[in-house]
Amino acid sequence: MLFSIFDSYKLAFGAYAKAPLSPYGPTINDDILTVEKITDNLDFPTSMAFLGPNDILVTEKTTGKVMRVIDGALMPYHALDVAVATSIERGLLGIAVSKSLEGKTYVFLYYTESGNGVDESDVDAFVDPLGNRLYRYEFVDGRLINPVLLLDLTAIPPNSRGEHNGGKIRIGPDNNVYLVVGEVGGHETQAQNIATGPPPNGLGGVLRITQDGGIVDPAIPIFGTGLPLNVYYAMGIRNSFGMDFDPVTGNLWDTENGPAGGDEINLVFPGFNSGWWQIQGFVEDDLLERSTSEDDLVYFGNSEYADPKFVWTTPIGITALKFLNSDKLGQEYLNNMFVGDINNGLLYRFTLNEERDAIFINDTYVGNVELLEDNEIDEPKENQPLVFGQGFGGITDIQVGPDGYLYILSYTGSIYRILPITDSIVPKSAPSSPPAQNGTSSQSVSAVILGIDGDDSYSPEPLEIESGQTVTWYNGDTISHTVTSGRDGDLDEGNLFDSDAIISNQSYSLTFATPGEFNYYCIYHPTMVGEIVVNELETEPFTSDGSLTDEDNQDEDDQEN
Repeated sequence: MLFSIFDSYKLAFGAYAKAPLSPYGPTINDDILTVEKITDNLDFPTSMAFLGPNDILVTEKTTGKVMRVIDGALMPYHALDVAVATSIERGLLGIAVSKSLEGKTYVFLYYTESGNGVDESDVDAFVDPLGNRLYRYEFVDGRLINPVLLLDLTAIPPNSRGEHNGGKIRIGPDNNVYLVVGEVGGHETQAQNIATGPPPNGLGGVLRITQDGGIVDPAIPIFGTGLPLNVYYAMGIRNSFGMDFDPVTGNLWDTENGPAGGDEINLVFPGFNSGWWQIQGFVEDDLLERSTSEDDLVYFGNSEYADPKFVWTTPIGITALKFLNSDKLGQEYLNNMFVGDINNGLLYRFTLNEERDAIFINDTYVGNVELLEDNEIDEPKENQPLVFGQGFGGITDIQVGPDGYLYILSYTGSIYRILPITDSIVPKSAPSSPPAQNGTSSQSVSAVILGIDGDDSYSPEPLEIESGQTVTWYNGDTISHTVTSGRDGDLDEGNLFDSDAIISNQSYSLTFATPGEFNYYCIYHPTMVGEIVVNELETEPFTSDGSLTDEDNQDEDDQEN
């Protein structure tokens, strides 16, 4: 559940606007830790997997290439290039590496396969993709060879949008392959808890197969026998961009994207039903306003609904999830859960309770933790104790390297490593200060983005200026917002101006040359609205030397005649 090809769709779907990198670089909220850039110049990377120390395979969404990064250098050749459909959330999406008992290195790839063997043909020529497909390759001499098709799922959406394809792959403690798949553009089957819908079709859940593509424990079905029921590990998932296994318990956790509300972190057990299409967020909150309960869901076999373990009422575009099975950042971070988002470029840290079946907000967090005792962020500013790092740009993957450090993949094309300052060979510089937002120039007017509060979200409101003046909006909130012309749902929204994501403590400037009244809003949070009134600049009758302007001289001559 979440990219450069999204530009033509971003105005309709706020989650597709992505946080930029901070101009001051990513930072960590722990003075003993620092961030190093490993590499950049990747083309919209979506996932990464380690082949070995300082040896990373990275998937590129729209090129269909698997790139290799060795000792921080992006190799000039690719390990594989596949033809991908790329509309919205389609593309080359997931990767996992496994070493077989025979000594082979298997690489599992999940991607939306092009319908005619040409990248982006679904966008350029409206060619339907062949499907969302999971392949197994062998890594030999720097190349991926011998593809074996393991899963073939539909990529054709009923709503004409190529969204919610999921894509993360994990090799479980049981050595089986786990793949999370969204409902692909609004499929409404019984796997999405639509009782009157068609049978499950392999979408909207976590799928589990053996590394050879076989059924796991066919004699002990979870949801039922026969394809596709016997490959489901979990159902009722709208879309996900992150999952990982707890290194202590072996339990699977995932992230799930909500629509207008309800981003989630879930503990995923065999037979887990996450509730979508009927429930998002905590069932008692009824965020979808459908007045449904767990009794209204569709159950197969031994399936069971469970509430999420953590909820953002206002979506953040939640993405990657990873447990740090290392004490290299400090003993206090051992086996903590780290989560990223696409909207704000924030990295969140979570601790679990003693039983490791729930998120536990404890005294290791800094700030007002009482508001988090309900494991729900009702107002964006409540997230501050959870923020471990910021400024990464939209985060698409998180991994732990063989060196025990935390690696962050940014859609902007960079890989970062978080490590102790004492282990870093890059000197840590003092953070830069944001430019002053004084608006002292006669041609510049300052405004502040306050947060999600209707027509009080931007200040001043309305904003009145003269033509030729520049407005600079400073984001004083803790999450990203936009300044986008029009109102949500307008056919021409964003045509006049669109800031894209303005991350916390950053700004956006725009000069208005034409008089008029201009509505604007935030595409992440459409209830945030503002208005700019641009008045025509009144020309002074005198020039800088005190003489009349040419126009006024002409008026004076006319009067004399």
